[in-house]
Amino acid sequence: MAKALISILLAFAGYSILNISQAVQKFGLGLLPGKRIKGLTIWTLATLSTTGSIFIVLCAVAIGSVSLVGAMAGTGLASLAVFSNFVMKEKIGKREIMGILIILSGAAFIGALAAEPEPKAIKLTILFILLSSVSVFYILSLLILRKNHGFIGILIGGFAGALGGFIPLFQKVTALNLGRTGSLLAESSWFGGMLTNIYALIWILLSIVSMLILQFSYKWDKAIRIIPAFTANYIMIPVLGGVICFTEKLHLLQWLGVVFILIGVFLLTVKPEKIKKSTICSFLYNDGVLI
Repeated sequence: MAKALISILLAFAGYSILNISQAVQKFGLGLLPGKRIKGLTIWTLATLSTTGSIFIVLCAVAIGSVSLVGAMAGTGLASLAVFSNFVMKEKIGKREIMGILIILSGAAFIGALAAEPEPKAIKLTILFILLSSVSVFYILSLLILRKNHGFIGILIGGFAGALGGFIPLFQKVTALNLGRTGSLLAESSWFGGMLTNIYALIWILLSIVSMLILQFSYKWDKAIRIIPAFTANYIMIPVLGGVICFTEKLHLLQWLGVVFILIGVFLLTVKPEKIKKSTICSFLYNDGVLI
């Protein structure tokens, strides 16, 4: 029970640091035209924080359930909204507050019923089949609907989120003996073994490709339509992958927690017609900006 809770707390911290750092990165870039040194310093520190967040999530996956860690991805947006309100001194509306409360309720459901993950053999072949199937599905969908500009951006954003969702799944492989014993270095520490095997290279490549595809998607549609598709895939792929490929089990109330987190993310990311600009809004809704 203790390890499971620590894993969930690490995931919450990792995804929170990631989203907040991305917003601060964007803030730093905005300062570059007038205050170059200050803007560059803020951007650099925020970039280092985003890098650190990846390793925090890796630690969470290493000691806990990949399904539960993946479900916690949505909590980062809740932390960003709170950060925007208390640190940036920018008000958030009732919709955002409701989204935060729902996300935290979902996280509480997940954490309250967390159990120690049982070490089981990974279905590695199925993991690669799942990755291939999801990729083929999105590629075929893009080819079929390439002339439908109303859906192409959403599909590209969803594809980026799906690839990003496979990151914790392959991180889990790197944390298992299967991954560590396949280190490319003859002698390596426990942590070093997780970062120097072929599966580590896969999740690093997936993170880069996912980011590039997400940026490309902004050329086809507005971020307010893309971000929900991206985030939903980013959450559900590791949840389903953990169940299918790692034979993990989720309690019914934990599934309810996942649904709550998705609903909360929807409230935070789907922009109403009239809304005052704030840090959380500009981070999520500005089009075509590297965040």
